[in-house]
Amino acid sequence: MNGPRSRSRLGFQLTRSRVSLISLGFAATVSQAVLLREGMAALGGSELSWTVVMTLWLVSMAVGARLGAHSRVGSLGEAAPFLVVAFAMGGAVLLRAAPALAGAAPGEAAAGWAVPWVWLAAVVPAAVLGGWAFPVLASGLTHAGPARSYAMEATGALLGGLLFTFALAPLGSAAALIGTAGLCLAVALRRTPWLAVLVLVAFAAGAWPSGGVLARAGWRWAKREGRIIAWRETHDERLELGSGPPLTLYGDGRLLATYPDPWQVSMRGNLLMLLHPDPKRVLTVGGVADGTIEVLLRHPLEKLMVVSDDPQLPGILAGWYGGGLKRALDDPRVEVCHADPVRAVRRSGPWDLILLLDPDPATLRANRTRTAGFFRRCRDALAPGGRLVVRVGVSDVYRGGAAGRLLEVLSATLRSVFSNVAGIPGDEVLLVAGEQPLVDDLDPAVLAERWKRRGLRDPIFVPEVLPMLVPPHRARELTRFLAGSRAPVNRAQQPEAVLPAMARVEGRGQRRVVRFLLDLAHLHRGALDLGGGVAVLLILVIGLGSRRRSGEVVAGAAGAAAMGWWFLLLASWQASRGSVYGEIGALSAAFMGGAAAGALFAARWKEPQRVLPALLIAGSLLSAVIATPAALAWPMPLVPALLAAGGAIAGAIFPGAARLLGGAHVQRASGRGFSADELGAAVGALLAGSLLPVAGNVWLAVLLAGVLAAAAVTVIIPHRKPTGRTLTKD
Repeated sequence: MNGPRSRSRLGFQLTRSRVSLISLGFAATVSQAVLLREGMAALGGSELSWTVVMTLWLVSMAVGARLGAHSRVGSLGEAAPFLVVAFAMGGAVLLRAAPALAGAAPGEAAAGWAVPWVWLAAVVPAAVLGGWAFPVLASGLTHAGPARSYAMEATGALLGGLLFTFALAPLGSAAALIGTAGLCLAVALRRTPWLAVLVLVAFAAGAWPSGGVLARAGWRWAKREGRIIAWRETHDERLELGSGPPLTLYGDGRLLATYPDPWQVSMRGNLLMLLHPDPKRVLTVGGVADGTIEVLLRHPLEKLMVVSDDPQLPGILAGWYGGGLKRALDDPRVEVCHADPVRAVRRSGPWDLILLLDPDPATLRANRTRTAGFFRRCRDALAPGGRLVVRVGVSDVYRGGAAGRLLEVLSATLRSVFSNVAGIPGDEVLLVAGEQPLVDDLDPAVLAERWKRRGLRDPIFVPEVLPMLVPPHRARELTRFLAGSRAPVNRAQQPEAVLPAMARVEGRGQRRVVRFLLDLAHLHRGALDLGGGVAVLLILVIGLGSRRRSGEVVAGAAGAAAMGWWFLLLASWQASRGSVYGEIGALSAAFMGGAAAGALFAARWKEPQRVLPALLIAGSLLSAVIATPAALAWPMPLVPALLAAGGAIAGAIFPGAARLLGGAHVQRASGRGFSADELGAAVGALLAGSLLPVAGNVWLAVLLAGVLAAAAVTVIIPHRKPTGRTLTKD
């Protein structure tokens, strides 16, 4: 049994298991990323989809790992990575077809809420299979199996995240999945090199046209008018252009603009420029997709800085639209800033006018240009007498429900920064803020005099329409409403505007969604504190019951903390550096690299369960650091470093928790540990995704610190002696 042939066979088995685990991590990460993107598009770009997809994915992985802990079907394990991607491809098609399956009307972006079964069918099969394959493949690693299997899977996830972000994502969902499927199948066939190469070539050939096929099918399923004539995946969104006239532009499934739209754009663009007596230097966030910048340039400007939430958008639209927009972007007075809006405002100025024409803060990402901190940066970047104008996508004639709440929160946030705030009524309210009185900005006669003084001519706009654009009685009523509001201030660490804005967008046609989001927005802090305390107490009660229960608690707490840290640190990066999508591959690599290193280091310990108290306390201290008020202003290198530290702690905890759950039996320990870890991560995703807009970063970080501290107590205090058979040997 110990001869050279036996050792050779054992080495081959170990190598095969390692490669298959790396392939599994790679396949699962790419599949998860694609389903997240498709889920966002199914809900019009909403981050609620992240919570739904991640929770379903992690719960399904937990169920699969539990099944795999006792499975004897090992031959299918090596084919599992390919099958995971194949199921994910079916899920991507289902999510793209959600509007047709829901019977949605054309333009109904949030149709995915009407067909919950689509989310289950799209996510669950791939995740269950991925969870099942982990312990099955881990059974091939005999020595320190749980630690090394976790490290191998994390290494594959690291590689998958990097490759997806920097190579596969721009190709589209279909091409990314087909290419990944071909790579995984080639790895499974690696003992037959000529067949593996043939598979790679065949799948690459099929991946190339697949993106266009799925894009055209998705356009038909969404029942949009015309036909799709161009599409593009950027680091921030999926763009689709429909035939005209006018052209229609969609971003992540939601209508962004029609072009040209001269009547609406001319009226709004000229009014914006008249809100300042003599605007020479103007910065606009948004206003590219609908052609607003073309109207702004008709005024005697010296400089117009154009900032887009998606830095790639201006260049793409110049090629798609051509004509007037291309000439506007080529105008010598125009500077297209490719930085994120937060960084663009911080590094520029002074400006006479800053125009925030980007969408309402229905997501945490969009919220960063509607916080008190961002408004302060705008104020500091304004010249004396400068104005900040904020577009709000609600009408002044209805100020109840989510619409009124959003107006109140944004006006309260502006009043916390500026001395004067006024409102201009309309189908979309314009909030005007400045340090000087704004009475003249609401007087149609003054605005008409500014127009005449500039000697302007416009084929559509005439000064006689100003009393209809700024009706004095409605403007006074709106300004009184804004001044009387007592809403909380919207901050990066306490995003009060997100839920009401989200309710307006997500709840269109779904009253239950609106009610849920508004109830969540009004959740009392005392109820949150009570719920957090009960959760910590439950962990103590369950974990102190037995050694195995302690292992489940530890693995679940580590999974919840890891997912919570991920959400919180991404929020910190987003608040300080802008959008995370361009750098998400590097951030994912930092976390997964830390997890792989932590698990490999723990593989050297003979009794990893004895180190659990120190590791859990270290995780609790890390949560305390993340909870500090300075977390949203950390320098750039610190966030990836903390992600790596969090990954290392979670990776090092896993072997000890698995030992408590399965003893020396590798497959059982890996399956039970991975199941508990993924289930805890699902709870962390659900809590972070739903409560972050309500509770804020600090509360969630403190809760995670308490959860880990309670889990540490369960392994420090001795348990009752087990009455059944031991779990340390199988």
